Amino acid sequence: MTAMPAPDTSQPAAAEPSDGILRDAWYMALPARELKRGRAHPVTVCGLAFTLERGAASDVSASTAGGTPPPALYEQDGLIWAFIPEQPGGQPDGPPPMLSGPGAGKVRFVEEALLPCHIDDAAYGLLDPAHGPYVHASPIWRTSKTLKDKAKDYVPSELGFTMVPHEPVNSKLYNIIGGSIRVSIAFRLPCLRIERIWNEKHTVLGVTALTPIDASRTIIRQVFYWDTPVLTAIRPIARLFTRPFLQQDVQIMALRQKGLAFGAKGMLIRDADQLFIWYQRIKKEILDARAQGREFVNPVKPATLRWRT
Repeated sequence: MTAMPAPDTSQPAAAEPSDGILRDAWYMALPARELKRGRAHPVTVCGLAFTLERGAASDVSASTAGGTPPPALYEQDGLIWAFIPEQPGGQPDGPPPMLSGPGAGKVRFVEEALLPCHIDDAAYGLLDPAHGPYVHASPIWRTSKTLKDKAKDYVPSELGFTMVPHEPVNSKLYNIIGGSIRVSIAFRLPCLRIERIWNEKHTVLGVTALTPIDASRTIIRQVFYWDTPVLTAIRPIARLFTRPFLQQDVQIMALRQKGLAFGAKGMLIRDADQLFIWYQRIKKEILDARAQGREFVNPVKPATLRWRT
């Protein structure tokens, strides 16, 4: 990879994009292992079509058609990231977020699906507490018949918010790496949900990344890192569970689009929808800060949210 150029400060202040997609941001373009030497790989992110190629020295480059400047690229954590600028030729002022996955940052498992929706709708699916027991109802995961009262503490974090470490109470899957489990979940705009699961011996990092193709299609990818042999042993059969899991997301988003086509309006309530309310406020603050030429100020304040799920 070549060094990133200095940020271009000559571009005008950002305005809200007409398609509602946040730009001047890093998006996961591709798991690195999918890009083979000598094979061009077409990708579209935020409506920008480009082709990725890996050179003889394992460097990654991008090219576009029609004279459009290619996006800046960065490879880390076994992932290829693309910086999608608001203005053609815009450059990042820093690298993508460091995930610091266990097992020397080696990607152990990836599954993906195409959601027929805007990235904001996809983000709502990631943040909705009722999403798990109802959309992903399963005897091996959780069901709507095992709902429990919950209280979760949240604090602001970089471009988002974090559920502070806690002991999980629902899913038995967490216990596969052993006892005394702790879990922390962070969401970072525009596209990342980062779940860290650990005990004294092992750590699992699950990253859900949203990559908008355009205003009506979003790729959802689940990427896992781990350092526990038991997960490596069951990896060959893991896709039997993860693929139907993501297809449930596809189905619920398709149903949601049918409702939106009739002008249906969602109703956001506290505390269950507070995470998506924060998402909306953070997105607005990012755009406001850019337009006003000032530093971003996270609108999230520490809070305890309660719901039944």
